[in-house]
Amino acid sequence: MTYFKSDHFSGGGSQRLKIAQGRTLAVLGECVLGARVAEALGLKPGDSLFSSPETLFDLAGIYPLKMRVAGVLSPTHSADDLAVFVDLTTTWVIQGLVHGHEDVTKVIDPTLVIGRSDGNVTATPKLVQYNEVTPENIGSFHFHGDPANYPITAVIALPHDKKAGAILRGRYVSAGPDPKGKPETQQILVPGEVIEGLLANIFRIRNVLDAVILVVGTATVLALILVFALSLRLRQRELRTIFKLGCSRSTVAQLLGAEIVIILAAAATLTGLLLAVVVN
Repeated sequence: MTYFKSDHFSGGGSQRLKIAQGRTLAVLGECVLGARVAEALGLKPGDSLFSSPETLFDLAGIYPLKMRVAGVLSPTHSADDLAVFVDLTTTWVIQGLVHGHEDVTKVIDPTLVIGRSDGNVTATPKLVQYNEVTPENIGSFHFHGDPANYPITAVIALPHDKKAGAILRGRYVSAGPDPKGKPETQQILVPGEVIEGLLANIFRIRNVLDAVILVVGTATVLALILVFALSLRLRQRELRTIFKLGCSRSTVAQLLGAEIVIILAAAATLTGLLLAVVVN
């Protein structure tokens, strides 16, 4: 689930995401689908899409939100084609931070109310929350707590120039440990630098693995040569007998070569079978 401002769908934003069908986000509980998502799920504007629960067997958890598909984006041949876009408040509804339910001041069932005092009504967990935003119940959706403290996982900042980018990054440079010992909760990253660092680590590990494989392979070849050399030393009487029976040196070499080929073929077959078992 991804959040973008509405101007990103109209072509005015930096993402240049264009609506192919329907319209952009307008009200709470709507979503816009990437091209491949809409094709895979067979959805079009006006259809509905349920959010996924955090855990499959969380029976007492947050209800999946039934979202109305407002529009479908044009193909961008990027990760955006696989995304479902909603506005920020809708993501909070999905997380259970914003919810709607019937007016507790007007409920008749006494089991839905714990107590009443000075116009404040405390409801029980039995009070059912709405799992779909409709024109009839949209006014009942409300916040609990300060929305300024609600979570925002990430923000894509697009500075106008390098100077603005440097100033923005400078604001997030750590000034040292927090006097109260609190960990840092915010950081700013440049995607290109992160990817370059990740690839550098991957190639560094690859070089180490290549070196290890080379050393192990060399040791294996030397061990095989040693085994065959010792085998020939132990079979000197057998080889002399074969030579005395009239076999030429080339014939003896062919016999030894055939033995080596048979051993290698059997080893390769056994290795292939073991790989097939492990992979499957």
